[in-house]
Parts: sequence; C-alpha cells; structure tokens
Amino acid sequence: MSNNLRILALATGNAHKLQEFSEILAPAGWQVRSLKEWLPAIPEPDETEPDFQGNALLKARFALEHLRQARLESLPDALAADDSGLAVDALGGAPGVVSARYAELAGRGSGDAANRAELLRNLSGKGSDRFDAGFVCAIAFLEIQTGRFLTVQGECRGQVGLVERGEGGFGYDSLFHPRFPDGTVAPTTFAQMTSEAKHGLSHRGDALQKLLTALSAE
Repeated sequence: MSNNLRILALATGNAHKLQEFSEILAPAGWQVRSLKEWLPAIPEPDETEPDFQGNALLKARFALEHLRQARLESLPDALAADDSGLAVDALGGAPGVVSARYAELAGRGSGDAANRAELLRNLSGKGSDRFDAGFVCAIAFLEIQTGRFLTVQGECRGQVGLVERGEGGFGYDSLFHPRFPDGTVAPTTFAQMTSEAKHGLSHRGDALQKLLTALSAE
C-alpha cells in the first residue's frame, strides 16, 4: 500500500488539523503533509469571505497561486484547504468564521484558551448551562495534474456547555458535546473522546468522508 500512497498538501498552519486530516485520510491511501514542506515561507492569507466555503476556496486558490509561482520540480498529487468553526445558536451563529480569532477581535488576547473564555463570557447570564450549536468544516480540494476541483462541507450538531471537560482535541472541543445520530447529546465532550470516536461524529470527519465519496464517484 505504501507504494500507492498519494500525497495531499494541506494549506494550514494548524498542527491539529494536519493530524486529523492524516488520521482520517490515511486508510484511504493518502499521505497528508503540510504545504509548508513545499513553500516554507508562504504567508497566511486574510480570510475575508463571509462563510466557511468562501474562505476555504480563498485559501486553496492562494496556495495554488504560490505553488505555481514557485515553479517547483516536484509537486504533491493534490492540494486542500479547510475553513472551520463553531456556530452557537444563542449568539446568532457566532463565533462562526472568526472562531480562530474570536478573542483577538474582542481585544481579549488570542489562542484557543482565550477564545473559549470569550465564548463563555458571551454565554454567561443567558439562563442555561447548555446551548445548541454546530461545528462546520468546508474543504476545497484540487487534484494538481488533472485540475479536478471539489468542495465539500460537513457539520456536527450538538451543544456547548459552560464547563470545560477533557484534555484532548483543540479549539472549542472541551466545551462541545456532539449529538449522536439517534438525536441524543453525548455526555462527553470532543476533548474527552478518542480520536476514532471524534472522527466518527465530527464536522471534519463528515466533510472528509464526503470528499472521499466524491473522489470515488468521479
């Protein structure tokens, strides 16, 4: 199988996303590597689109343009970019596309811990200890040689709690209780689950399964 692995360059600076892409796509014959292995100095583009799919497309096109300009002798088989985040119903869909910069935009620091603190601050006093929410992941995928271009979007509904639970995961995982297919909400957060269990429920797992289905259908 190792001789048949295809290489996917993922346009992200997030090591957690890289790991999740790798874990989910490896069984399907993909080796996921960071785009920075080809373009170490590539900057992060400004995410100016109003939705997840728009930002995923923006990041993929930005990465492709830099690959073309570099005129490299060896290229990956495919390029992908994702944009993902958490949308809380009680906050009108916030933090949404600014999930990774939620605290920073509010002038309250930066990083995962600061973002979770900002989310909890905005939910405090709203009369509940659980809030309906959903994680969304949009992926833009380009097969370099053929030019085949695909976009997919995955979602995981659930609830955000006011108490952080678990040491795994990243981002808002320690606050988010996913909803099972039967409609019940998990007593554990994503941060308390094994990677395998999380991937079977998560927005990123959903999006990547949709991508694999689309690739196999064409």
